[in-house]
Amino acid sequence: MKTYLRILNYARPYKDKIVSYIVFIALSVVLSALALYMLRTVMDMLFYPNKVADAVKIEPILKFDPNFLIQWVQYHAAVISLTLGKRTALLYATFIVVFLNLLGNIFKFLSSRSLGTIRTRVVEDLRRDAYEKLIIKEIAYVENRRKGDIVSRVTSDITEVEYSVVITFESIIRDPLNIIFVLGLMISISWQLTLFIFLVLPISSIIIGKISKSLKRDATDTQGIYGRIMSMVDETVSGMRIIKAFHAEKYISHIFDTLNRRYSRLSRQQWHKKALVPVFSESAMVAVVGLVLWFGGNQVYSGEMSAPAFISYLSMFYLLITPIKSISSAFGGIYKGLASGERIFELMDTQVTIKDNPDAVTVNEFNTSLDIKNVSFAYVKENVLENINLKIEKGKIIALVGPSGGGKSTLAELLLRFYDPTEGEILLDGVDLRNIKLESLRNLTAVVTQDPILFNDSIYNNIAFGMPEVTREAVEQAAKAANAHDFILETENGYDTNIGDRGGLLSGGQRQRLSIARAILKNPSILVLDEATSALDTSSEKIVQDALYRLMEHRTSIVIAHRLSTIQDADEIIVIDKGHIAERGTHRELISQNGLYNTLYQLQQLEASAQ
Repeated sequence: MKTYLRILNYARPYKDKIVSYIVFIALSVVLSALALYMLRTVMDMLFYPNKVADAVKIEPILKFDPNFLIQWVQYHAAVISLTLGKRTALLYATFIVVFLNLLGNIFKFLSSRSLGTIRTRVVEDLRRDAYEKLIIKEIAYVENRRKGDIVSRVTSDITEVEYSVVITFESIIRDPLNIIFVLGLMISISWQLTLFIFLVLPISSIIIGKISKSLKRDATDTQGIYGRIMSMVDETVSGMRIIKAFHAEKYISHIFDTLNRRYSRLSRQQWHKKALVPVFSESAMVAVVGLVLWFGGNQVYSGEMSAPAFISYLSMFYLLITPIKSISSAFGGIYKGLASGERIFELMDTQVTIKDNPDAVTVNEFNTSLDIKNVSFAYVKENVLENINLKIEKGKIIALVGPSGGGKSTLAELLLRFYDPTEGEILLDGVDLRNIKLESLRNLTAVVTQDPILFNDSIYNNIAFGMPEVTREAVEQAAKAANAHDFILETENGYDTNIGDRGGLLSGGQRQRLSIARAILKNPSILVLDEATSALDTSSEKIVQDALYRLMEHRTSIVIAHRLSTIQDADEIIVIDKGHIAERGTHRELISQNGLYNTLYQLQQLEASAQ
């Protein structure tokens, strides 16, 4: 219930539309019900013409009572019958019924327009909030979850909420109004028959409620499996080369098939139960109709109710069945949609740990140094970094090297504040990073990674990413500095060329040069290069390395390097092994120490000579 109310809360900004919807749907319900109620007059004119003739003797007095409408129509029908004939009177009464129904349908259309606005706006706001909550999550949240599961929460789960919950707004408001008004008319005809009906209906309602609750449990499991399927499809598309290279098609297909069969089984169970709700509901209604025919027929036989009144009653009972069935189906849909709603709100409610402290300050420039003091860090329990102490002075180039998994990239991510240290502190000009506003810290930094992060957009928008106010001239200057301008002009539409998903229409070297151009355009004070050339061939590496030298000029640079030949001119090289600083110094100093760095360097020299 809490989840449902939270979804409904998204409709609060559209109170004017809600009010107009309620007014229009109420008018639609009243007019449609009165149209059927008026059938009594038409039936009386057909079967009891003398009764209609007698009506001319009694001029109805205005009062708030549905019987007044019947008396009013009968009075005027009687007048018309005496002056123009009974056929004209019958046409008049029939016109009243048709007109009321037509008017009811017009208001129904207007209510649907208002509801359409509410529905689309609620889903729009919910999707926006979910996406905004996602992009402020820290790196750990995304890395610790399946990508497909996150994607499904922002896409398919919200679609499920729209179709299973939001569209039931109509049932929540319209159907109760319909039931109340029609029920009132039915009671006015025969309270005994109406009481009899509602002694029978609760039994079916209890059974439908139990089926609906089980739908929610099934929907939760189904959406979880669907998220895993989306993750697997994404991984398959991204890793197609590896799958084919290792001839793993059967292996990966078997895993997918297992998930697919499980999803199919859960979906079948869910659909079977969902299908059972209207079937059971309809069967129960047919049984109730049978009882109504028996009970009402006996009332006609005993003279407690006229035949036209009973026909009108049956028509309104049919009108009552539709909203009751709709509410029953809506409950099934609501429980199914609430499972998706809970998944969406779970994403939205997950606490962000990397955020601004209440007293965080804005820092607009980097003046002296970055100081890493007694820093330790653990992703879960075991430390990845332990007791790291390092001073990075402004304008210096610091290289981080060492065996894979030693903690180099983790240290760089701490400097960017993707994570916070488990112990110790990192100071920027003497101020703890946790006390600096994230926006100002990120404005001072830029990162170029081994795998260039590009978007399915134009070259221009990828270079100017996150910097909407830059000029085209500045973008072109950044591209020239990154050795990218020439190849950009050779593409089909120049800077307006779309580069495809993740830059897939470009070569590795071209993608990396766009990443460098983006960093140059940002003009950061602190630059992090995370193995920016390790995935490139020799010719591409030379072009990219030249661009990197321009990027690092007059900047403080932290370079994570696998190829030691690229960082020999660094002001200081930090060798990190198993979370500790094993060695530090210049290239020559570390070679002379004949330690881990020298071992790694000699191995790479042997590999290079062997090639």
